[in-house]
Amino acid sequence: MDMKETIRELLRSLSGCGEFRDTDGLQDVLGLDSLAMVTLLVRLEDAFGIRLDESDMNPYELYAAQDVMRLVEKYLEKADGYPG
Repeated sequence: MDMKETIRELLRSLSGCGEFRDTDGLQDVLGLDSLAMVTLLVRLEDAFGIRLDESDMNPYELYAAQDVMRLVEKYLEKADGYPG
């Protein structure tokens, strides 16, 4: 499973939504509350073997699935030695 699909699966699990667009709001469309948003960050770290910087741990800066994908891409690029 690729990175984007893994993130979609995490979001489905947390939200109970079967289908959504990557531009749908995490809170307003998917219905993630503050606890679910924090859980998402922890699960991202576990799923991808990354450690988020404290500056990236504000769940309210993630508005849509595509924002989560960009955040994970940033860390995966750093881990692979690419500029990120």
